[in-house]
This record gives sequence, C-alpha cells and structure tokens, in this order.
Amino acid sequence: MKLIKLEINNFRQFYGKQCIDFSVDPDKGVTLIHGENNGGKTALLNALRWCLYEETTDNLLEPNKLLNKHAEAQGTTTFSVFLQLEHDNRLLEVRRVRSKSSKDSDLKVFEIIEGSYARKPEEQPNTIINTILPKEMSQYFFYQGEGTGTLSSQNDFSHIKSAIDKVLGLTVANTTLSHLERIKTDYQKDLKQFDTSNEIDTHITNKETLKEIKVREEAELEQKNVELVSAQADYDKQVSKYSRFDKSTIEEKIKFRDQQTRLRNDYERKLKQLKGQKSKRSLDFVEASFSSKLASVDPTGINTEELNNSLRYSVDKQLLQEILHNQECICGTDVKGNSQAAALIEELGKHAVDPELKRRWQKVVTLHKSLAKLRSPKQEMQGLLDQIDDCEDSLVALDKDIKELSLTIVESDIDDIKAVEAAKSKAWNRVEAINRRIPVLENNIRTKKIEIDKLDLKIAKASSSQPRAEKVRNLIFATQEIIKLYEQAISSSQKGVDVVLLTKMRSLFSQVAFNGYTVKKDTTGAKGSSFTWAIVDKDGNKVAAGNGYQAMLSISFIVALIEFSKERANDKQHLLTPGTVAPFIADSILAFIGPDNGRELVRYIAEKVDQAIFMFSQAQWTESHTDKGIRGLVGKEYNLVQHTVLTEEEFKGSYPTKLSVQDNLFDVVRFGSDFDRVTIEEVLIDG
Repeated sequence: MKLIKLEINNFRQFYGKQCIDFSVDPDKGVTLIHGENNGGKTALLNALRWCLYEETTDNLLEPNKLLNKHAEAQGTTTFSVFLQLEHDNRLLEVRRVRSKSSKDSDLKVFEIIEGSYARKPEEQPNTIINTILPKEMSQYFFYQGEGTGTLSSQNDFSHIKSAIDKVLGLTVANTTLSHLERIKTDYQKDLKQFDTSNEIDTHITNKETLKEIKVREEAELEQKNVELVSAQADYDKQVSKYSRFDKSTIEEKIKFRDQQTRLRNDYERKLKQLKGQKSKRSLDFVEASFSSKLASVDPTGINTEELNNSLRYSVDKQLLQEILHNQECICGTDVKGNSQAAALIEELGKHAVDPELKRRWQKVVTLHKSLAKLRSPKQEMQGLLDQIDDCEDSLVALDKDIKELSLTIVESDIDDIKAVEAAKSKAWNRVEAINRRIPVLENNIRTKKIEIDKLDLKIAKASSSQPRAEKVRNLIFATQEIIKLYEQAISSSQKGVDVVLLTKMRSLFSQVAFNGYTVKKDTTGAKGSSFTWAIVDKDGNKVAAGNGYQAMLSISFIVALIEFSKERANDKQHLLTPGTVAPFIADSILAFIGPDNGRELVRYIAEKVDQAIFMFSQAQWTESHTDKGIRGLVGKEYNLVQHTVLTEEEFKGSYPTKLSVQDNLFDVVRFGSDFDRVTIEEVLIDG
C-alpha cells in the first residue's frame, strides 16, 4: 500500500479544499510536512484515520466537531476526506463524506483505471480497507509523539503480545477458532437425536462445563497478567520511598521548598501589583478604547461646502429668522413681508450661518487630529492580562510543588519507615501471589484443553455405533481438522517472532543511540510467556532511561513491527501471512528525543520503510540536524500555514513566523486574514 493523494474538504482547521500529493518515488519515499503547535498536524493525521476507519486519535480535542467552524457559519453542512492509494497494482480512491446532521458517514471506494473512475463503487468498502490495512494494525502505522501516543512508555507484556498478534493476524485467527469450536459443539449437539443411551448427551454436558470454566480461567489469566504489571510498579514505588529517609535528601527538599515559597511570595506580590494596575487603568483603557473608536471615524467625509461658503457673512441665521418672524429689526425698523428690508434679510439668510456651529465644527476637526495621534490600548491591555495569567499559572504550579514537597517532608519522620516497610511487604506479597496464581491458571487451562479433546474423542466413539449419525460425524471430523490446522498455523506464526523483533530493535539502537544502550527481552518477575522490553547498557544491565529513550524504545518496536509486517506479507510458508506493506505516518516523533539522536532516528526509519510521512514543528525539525538525516530522501515537502485575524504586532506566538528551508523563507503565519484557518502549501526549493 502506498498513499498517492489526500484531499480534505472543510475538515477541522482546513477550510475549503486542501490537497497533498505524497511522494511515491522509490528513492525518495519521504513526504515532509512542517507545522507548528495547533497548526494542523494532529488534524491532518486524524483526517487520514477518519477517512479510512471513521475514527480519531485519543488526543484530538472535541472529536465530535470535525466540520470547519467557518464553513459551518457560512451554511456548509458537510465535510469530506478523499484518499487515493495504490495496493496490489490497483489504484483506489477512498471517499468518506459526512453531514453535520448525520451520525454516520457515507463511505465509497472507487477503482481508478487509466485515469478514469469506475462507474460503480466497490460493493464492500470496509472489507477492502481492512484487507489493505486492518484497523487493529493501523495504530502502529499512525504514530503520535505527543499527547496520548501509540505506545505507553511502559511497553508492558499485554501491549507487546497484542501488537504481535495484530501484525500476525492472530486476533482474527483466534476469533475464527472460537467460531469453529461453536460450530463443532453445535454438530455434537445434533448427534443427541441419535443417542439412545444418553452417553453423548453426558459427554457434551461435561464438555460444556469444562469450556465455561476454561473461559473464566483464561479471562482471569489475562487479568492477572495486567495486575502483575501494576503490582510490580507498586512494589518499585514503595522501594523508592526509602530515599526520603536520607537526612541530606530531606534537607535539600526543605531548602528547595523555602526557595519555592519565596518565589511564590514574589509572584503573589507581582500579581497583586498587576491586578492593582488593571483596576486603576481600566477606566483609562475604556476611555482610550472609546477615543480610538472615535478616531476611526473620518470627519473629512462630511460635506462642509455650505458651511465654508458662508464665511463671507458673519450673520447669525437664528437672528434673521427671529426678525422676519417679528417683522421688526433689532434697530426698531419695521420689516414688512414685501418690503425692501425683508428682501435684503432673506438674501442675507441664504449665506448666513450660526457662528456657534462653526466653532463646534472647528472643535471636531481639532479633536479628531488629537485622537488620531493616540495609540490603541488593546496591545497594552492584552499584555497586562497575559502577565496576570502567567502569574496565576505560576502560582498554581508552585502551590502544587510546595504541597508535594511538604508532604514528603512531613512523611520523612523515621518512625514512618515501619509503614513504608509494611507497604513494601504488602506490595511484594501481592506480586508473589499473582506469580503463584498465573502458572496454576496456565496449567488448568492446558489440562482442561486436554480433557475437552478427550471428550471430543468419546463423543466421536459413542456416535460411531449410530450409522444414521455418519454425516454429522463427518462434519465434526472436518471441523476438528480445520481447528487443528488453525492451531498449528498460529503456533507456527508465533514461533521466534519475539527474537526477530528484538534483532530489529537492536539494529535501530545500534545506529541511533550513542552511549552503547540497547534492548533486551526481560522476564524478571514474570511467569509463563510474559515478558517486556528493557533498555540495557553494553554489559546487559538495566538502566533508568528517561522519556527520550522510552520514546526511542517505543519507536524501535513500531519500526520492527512495520519491517516484520512487510516481510510476513510476502512470506508464503505460513498459512496465516496477513502482514501488510504500509506507510509510516508520524506526528511529532521527536517530541522527547534530542537533535543528534533524532537525526539518526529519522534517517533509519526513512531507509527502512517504503514510504514515510513525517510531521514536524520547527522545535523538532532543524536544518542543522533533523534535515540532514532525511534531506536526500525527501520527495515531497509541505508547509501548514496558519492564517490569523491578528496583526503582526498583536500576534504573540511561541514559535517563528517564518520557515527556512535550504535558504528559502516560507510563511508559517499570515496576518490580517478574514478568519482563522490553515492552508497546506507545497514547499518548492528547486525552481
């Protein structure tokens, strides 16, 4: 499977139609996508998952709100994602469309032949998609480095076993086995109609009882394996508490708490000052905002021609109207309606103006000039509010630290060592109890499987004396043979897989880790087939690795699974060879990994998988490190550009607003847009 093209329509941040053509060059299989935090990387990853499986990742906020909010405000009610992919020499396009008013989406898959779409969509689109890349396997091809990621940092046994089973296709195989067992039991029940002695009925009843017990014990075994991980972690936690009884450690914690308390007092004083400033300046901010709004009104747009032309007569228009009304001038002369004096006053009235109006207009012009010089208070007010938010966040964090430190100090009384010792013993007893129970359950399950097989033989033997039951016996026999074939195939598929994966994981560590660290299979404290992966030094001793190496351990496991899945897909010696060849799509894969290790890691992945799609922020991708690891393998490159309504002065981002690629600058943020949105733009550096 190779991804060819992605088309997104009004999905999350992506307003309108946005497209990506993925690199399919066998020598340059990397598609590199740049995007800052909240810039659309997670939305892009989820667009792919939603298109294929109508699912989103755990770290996607508001997963039920997938329609772009601006498109929705404009009356658009649908969103869609189209994905073109190539599989087994077929070019297919997966189309998923959903309406806001509908809970379910419309899924269609079309084959594209010689550039033309088939007239009819495929009849079973979900089956086709799960044949290409089963949903249960997809989590290992869609990697999240931040938030709720693909793998837990603990890499516990249950997760490893589940991952291997999914890549091998054993979840489907085990489900098939369960169905076959039910079919066989149904056939055996059909034999009861030929059972005159009730012998078959007795055997079937006993078998059903054993199967019920076996199912309960299998469920308990699975639960105990999960509890063992938790119990071991609890024991390790209790052991770590011994460090608090070290006097020097406690003194350091007291000293550090005092420092944090002083820092908290400083922040509290600063917060009080800032709130005081906010209170005092609120009226000023309101007045300045109102003045800024007034300044935006341009008085030059008002027609003042009549006012300006009336300057030749300084006559009060109101006075002239009063003379005409009273028919008497202020000097005492009569002003009759048809007299020459009345005519003269009417002529004067055509060009007269109220002097007070002229003075008021002059004040408006002067005031506007004054207001136009004032700065908008928005940025200053926002800065003050940001400082208040920062102080409040810092106080919350400090309160938490001080509380935790105080709790540790209070609990450091030497008398409490007895309580810690008791808790440690209790945790260890729980570990031991689980470890004793697990082999018992495993043995019980094996024993009941043997007993059930014996009962099957007894049922077959009892039915052999009934000639009318021959057809049913043949069906039971055929079903049993198919079950044996599946059981052998499962056993064969599982054999040696952990060793193969371990070898591949070690290969990655040998090229990426610079301190001799590697991986080993760890069965410490485990029973039966339980195990986990552990990071060890060159001498094979377990080391306390941080988040970076834990992430590297997770990634090494995923890459090993991808490599193994590709090999298994082309392996014809096993009956069960599901595997798949699929791209590796990674969002923020270097979130916890340093630049030097990161450079080698992305290089290793790009060389091992057929198609890789990496999504990086500028904090994780650098031209001096990460880019050097994959530049020669990059076939396509895109930039997620954020459009914001803010001006550049108002924007206070925590990342650069420009992206530099091979000495070429590209926008990361564009200012003054009509509304916030993200566009996907190709990065072209070769002409």
